[in-house]
Amino acid sequence: MPAYEPEIVPRITIGRPLLDYSKLSLDWRRLKTQAGLLKKWWLRRHTAYQPLFLIATCRSGSNLLLSYLAQQPGVAMLSEVLSAQLPIGPSRDCIPPAKAISHIRYCLQGEKAPVRGCKLMLYQLANCRLTLDDIHEAFPTAKYIVLYRQSLAEQFVSHKMALATRQYQLPAGDEAKDAEIAIDAGELRRYCDEIRRGYCEVLKHSWLADRAVLLSYEELIADTASWLQTHICPLLGVNYNPPKTRLRKQNTQPLADRVANYRDVSALLHSPLCRQFHHWPYAAATRARAA
Repeated sequence: MPAYEPEIVPRITIGRPLLDYSKLSLDWRRLKTQAGLLKKWWLRRHTAYQPLFLIATCRSGSNLLLSYLAQQPGVAMLSEVLSAQLPIGPSRDCIPPAKAISHIRYCLQGEKAPVRGCKLMLYQLANCRLTLDDIHEAFPTAKYIVLYRQSLAEQFVSHKMALATRQYQLPAGDEAKDAEIAIDAGELRRYCDEIRRGYCEVLKHSWLADRAVLLSYEELIADTASWLQTHICPLLGVNYNPPKTRLRKQNTQPLADRVANYRDVSALLHSPLCRQFHHWPYAAATRARAA
């Protein structure tokens, strides 16, 4: 006979929650949000609108630009409608392309403004096997804003700090959470290559330049009013309204104070590999032929 009784029921560890309440809360909020979207889809009269898609990557300044866009007259902006981490998003990160398109339609139809937009992150499009050509086919009149960050080093470190602190925005009045991170040089190189390649693939679409604004985070914060008034509002056909924001810059310290192994990777952080500058290749070719 065994010297012990077999354990049929797993032991309960004191202090360890049996349920993931944060996931349950998200699921409940998602159910309420999706029910509201379906209600608006079926009960509200469908009206024509101008779709707007903000194409970006994580920590590229998209939340700041989204807050500016939402303050322009006649513009309604939603966040990341394909993010499974948000109530408005699907229950899974990877859904079929047709289902992703339908979900975007449901979300935009729930708004009332003449211009209705949302954020589409490059990795979310990849998760859903969704291309810009798919978006263009489903929303042929859509306008686009392609936002990138020139400093890939700052973007990478900001992304790592956000993951470490779980703080993705810094509204006025909130205290910034600090974290010192160590950087793996190989991971940083792969990150820079992947982000740069993603934007290059976006800009290869010949139809995009005529219906989009391309700008960097650095350009946006250097002259916000000019970009909105001269480029973005004319693209959308709306009047300019001087924007305000409650968001504050989260990472104000130099990289040397945020990176634990800064001495080991400083040369890489400040190298051309960690910088990117983009332009419209087709627009440049057209100007060259005209000349």
